[in-house]
Formats: sequence, C-alpha cells, structure tokens
Amino acid sequence: MSYNTPTLFTRRTNFMDNKIIDFLQDEKSSVALVDRMVANSSLKTVNAARCSYDNEKSEFDEKDKKLTKFLWTHEHTSPFRHSYYTFQVKLPIFVARQLMKYQVGSGFRSVEADGREVFIEEFDHLYDIDKGCSWNEVSGRYTQTSEDYYIPKELRSNPPHGNKQSSDKYYNPMSENVMGHLYPGEVLEYMEDLCNKALYVYRRMVKNGVAKEQARGILPQAMYTKAYWTLSLQSVIWFRHQRLKPDAQYEIRMLAEAIYELMRDDLCELGITKESL
Repeated sequence: MSYNTPTLFTRRTNFMDNKIIDFLQDEKSSVALVDRMVANSSLKTVNAARCSYDNEKSEFDEKDKKLTKFLWTHEHTSPFRHSYYTFQVKLPIFVARQLMKYQVGSGFRSVEADGREVFIEEFDHLYDIDKGCSWNEVSGRYTQTSEDYYIPKELRSNPPHGNKQSSDKYYNPMSENVMGHLYPGEVLEYMEDLCNKALYVYRRMVKNGVAKEQARGILPQAMYTKAYWTLSLQSVIWFRHQRLKPDAQYEIRMLAEAIYELMRDDLCELGITKESL
C-alpha cells in the first residue's frame, strides 16, 4: 500500500504515526488516523470488562490480552465501545455511503451519572464524552466541489453465485466485449468522459446561478468526497470483520485493509489478529 497521498487535507500535518494511506492507489484516495480518545485503549477496554467484578487495573498484561481476545471471540463486545478513533478519509461517494452502516453500539439517549439520569446532551457537556459514531463531510454548498473522480483500473465481472456486491474476476480486454460493442478499455475511457462531461455541466450551471445543492445532482457517485469519521473501537473491529471478507466490494476491502494497517498495533495488543477478524 502506498503512504504517499499529497491530495488529502494538505493543511493538516499532525496525522498519528505520519501515515496517510492511498488505499485505492490512484493518488486521490486517502485514509489517516488523526486521533484516539484515549492513549491506552487496551487498558480502558479491559477495565470496562472488569467493571462487572468491581475490579480495575493500572497496567495491561498478557492475562488481559487473553481476556480481550476471549471477549471478542465470544461476541462480548460492549467493553470495546469505550474507546474512540477518528479518521480522515477521502474516498469515492459510493464507498463513503457504506461507512455509515457501522455505527454499532454507540447511540444511547440517557445514562446514569452521579446517581441520577442524565440525558446524553447534558452528559456530553458535563463529562466531555463523545456521543459515538460521527460523520462530518465536506459540504458542496460551502466549498468548491472536488473535481477528483474514481475510475477503476480494470472492470470486474459480476460473480455467478448471485452476490450483487462482490466481484472477483476481470474481463479479458482481448476477448470480452461490454455494452454490445465496446471493450473494457473503451468502457473505462467512456466512464472518464462521462465524469468530465458531468463536471463541465455542473460548473456551467453554478456559473449561471443555479444553486449548488441542485447542480450537484448531476455529479456521479464516482466523485470523491472528504470526511471526518469517528467511531468506537467496537465499530472499527466490526467494520473490519465485515469488509475484509472476500465477498465484500473491492474498494471497501482496500479501505478495511488500510484501516487495519493504521490500527495494527492497537489490535495486536488486544489479541485481535487479522486472521481472527
């Protein structure tokens, strides 16, 4: 995977570990880990688990590693909700929309604190605790719409087993045709041409006074967007578990691989390996 992605968030320099991964390897896509809610998510996870026994530790050891591995393997995942991670991502819109499904175990309306029920808005204010998974995206109203778009390097065929999302085989540009008369290479050129034409029409509409919120309706899902994505450790692991599977869409698999790379040390400390996901 490439770590050189000059097109994302150029004003920010404090990425954790200085890693910015171009997960689609097109010099446009990017994902970077920019913040952890706590420095030691492993210790926080194990202390959340030991709370059931009114017990707490000050250091994380091998015994705790076995405990966290057991918890995840047996789907006792609530202790993993107490640590949060924030990523900055630049990705095609059709990939971005899949991320919103992974807001697992993060939403609640009220909690008990200091012996009384506290609504979540007040809890946030008093205790500076994030509500859970959050998604804040660059606004097409207030900024210049990105003119980057994603064109795959090759076309993939729909698998014969009927899964409408996964794809694993490539068309042979010398023997297969698409759309009746166009070969794969020509189709990719056609896709790029359509994106350019859509951008041209969008710019003309905005220049002539059409509201951006309406004009952008002509832009394809291949356009890139940028966002902050904050979610619990539980949600991160669940996302990885679901999107590393071979029947997941290629582009989201590549993002899952990149996120694993960014979180490898944290997950290994918890006893969660790539093979166990």
